[in-house]
Amino acid sequence: MSDSKSSCDAESLNSATDIESVAQTGNGRRLTKVLLKRREFTPEIAAKSAHLFSVRSITGAYLQPGFVDCNGKGVYRGANPPEGALLTVWIKEFNGDEIKIEITKVTGQPVANLKAPGAPGFTRLNWDLRPTKDVSIEYGGDDPKRLLPAGDYTAELSFGSLKIKQNFHLNLAEGITPR
Repeated sequence: MSDSKSSCDAESLNSATDIESVAQTGNGRRLTKVLLKRREFTPEIAAKSAHLFSVRSITGAYLQPGFVDCNGKGVYRGANPPEGALLTVWIKEFNGDEIKIEITKVTGQPVANLKAPGAPGFTRLNWDLRPTKDVSIEYGGDDPKRLLPAGDYTAELSFGSLKIKQNFHLNLAEGITPR
């Protein structure tokens, strides 16, 4: 999964063109120029050992029944991005640690824990707006498919001793009954 172009250092990012080339070749994830400009990936961020980019506000919704079946019969080469919150992380170099992101309510109550290998370059993690099994209590009352309630949440990146927090807001589409 890794290739020789999967990492870069701060010295190699001297211009906007260099930063855009990371988007096209970086880590095989085909990040686009638009993503990097929107996320403001700068040489200063590239020099950090790790960085959690801002998380956009999200609107939780369910796909309508039959939606999956109405996409035609064509063959597509890639999947659409998963539903939920996309969290983008920059890792400068591999140090043996894994990427850990804890998502909490504004009250500090943990609702989800996400993990990924600490590979150098960009990593995107998806949170499906539901509690992960390690923080949810399984009993017969709550439907595990229900989304968490609308409100303010915090994503905290832990990579080695580094911790970075980003706040974001979750909205729910009209008619959604939360957990």
